[in-house]
Amino acid sequence: MDDELERLKSLLSRMAEVDVSSDVYNDHLRTVLLREVHRLMANEELRKRVRSLQEQVERMGPRDPDFDMKRFMDESWE
Repeated sequence: MDDELERLKSLLSRMAEVDVSSDVYNDHLRTVLLREVHRLMANEELRKRVRSLQEQVERMGPRDPDFDMKRFMDESWE
């Protein structure tokens, strides 16, 4: 195992009085790692969805430089 990881486990064991060799610790560590994997996967999925939307906008063509979004929104309320 990595020296830094061993050092962190030892520090956690001393500070939190956690038995880092126990099954409870291993289950907790597994849960934390899975959460991080899911978080990273969700971020990747978001990037893909955003990129897809950006590509759709690009296909719509260049923006109208004279378009006034505030006026458009105000008129839609009337």
